Amino acid sequence: MSTTFILPKAADVSKTLVMLFGGNVPATPGKPVDIKPNSSSLITSYVDDNGKVVAAFVCDVPMAANAGCALSMMPASAAKDAIKTKKLEVAMLDNLYEVANILSVLLMNDKTPHLRVGTLYPEMGKIPPEVRNMLSTAKGRVDFTVNIPRYGNGCMSLLAI
Repeated sequence: MSTTFILPKAADVSKTLVMLFGGNVPATPGKPVDIKPNSSSLITSYVDDNGKVVAAFVCDVPMAANAGCALSMMPASAAKDAIKTKKLEVAMLDNLYEVANILSVLLMNDKTPHLRVGTLYPEMGKIPPEVRNMLSTAKGRVDFTVNIPRYGNGCMSLLAI
């Protein structure tokens, strides 16, 4: 089924993440990140110019912690601790939001509508109905495993209407 937005290839995700983290950041096709309300996944919504939720970036705790630490060069040990406890510090969440913001460009081209980063929800069980509805009606989804140098692997999914 065709989506309104672009669904990027692994190479495009990798190139974008290299710009953020430096080095080689392999992104390969991966397993879907869990979007059930009781999962530990984190989600950032993307909205159109009217404020309607049209896409989402979903990641597991390892991706969130590794990306959140790597963006501002926090110690890898902080990411490992966050993964163990499944609790991310505010700075990690702020950095993850910025990563999601940068990834938004992968969903657009000159033929798609504009979208922008919306809200980061650190708990899947607390997302609003409009985000839950978008997740259940998304026409497209791509899933990746990402290896962030010096930090480790994590999984991410991009969904779009």
